[in-house]
Amino acid sequence: MPKSLSIASVIEKNRLSSGTPWLICIDISVIDPASGTLVEKIYLVRNTEGIVFNGNTYIPASFDIQLIDESGKLNTVNLVIKDYTGAIQAQMQLYQGGVGFAVAVSIVNAGNLLQPPEVVEYFQVVGASSSVYAVTFSLGAPNLLTKAFPNRIQYRDFCQWRYKGPQCNYTGPMNACDLSLNGAQGCVAHGNQANYGAFPGINTQNTSA
Repeated sequence: MPKSLSIASVIEKNRLSSGTPWLICIDISVIDPASGTLVEKIYLVRNTEGIVFNGNTYIPASFDIQLIDESGKLNTVNLVIKDYTGAIQAQMQLYQGGVGFAVAVSIVNAGNLLQPPEVVEYFQVVGASSSVYAVTFSLGAPNLLTKAFPNRIQYRDFCQWRYKGPQCNYTGPMNACDLSLNGAQGCVAHGNQANYGAFPGINTQNTSA
């Protein structure tokens, strides 16, 4: 069944009293513009208390989504977040003011957090500003022309996973890795070659005639 609720209608609906309100969740992906890699994700929910949804803990926050519709201009979306702890502004200072961050806006039913979101919309931060206790992101559609394809470079001899991270999945006694397959502290030495994050089958020789 196709989804019938737009972000605009759900925002309006969320402002009304309801026994099972719709909650607006935002996932902010902090992207390092130099490498294009994901640094961390920030999960916020517009609610008086936190929730656990889709395996992630959403922190209660005060934010508003402003839909600006001006005649003769493209519609724009502003996300205004109260950032009392300065956590978001700290990441903005480290990574190009926040421009390029990815933002997902999800609408979930507070009465059944086990079901999928009613609506999910994806944006990219195209402009950002901050004041003492607030952050404003101007959201636009992601620019597909700036995306790497495939979404990560395939290396033959260099594991791309963070050591002991979720993709590496190593939980043994060794405490260092040289990110190789057969090195002294590589995946084979760890007994973890099944999770090697590179592609040893890549042919590096020039096979052109």
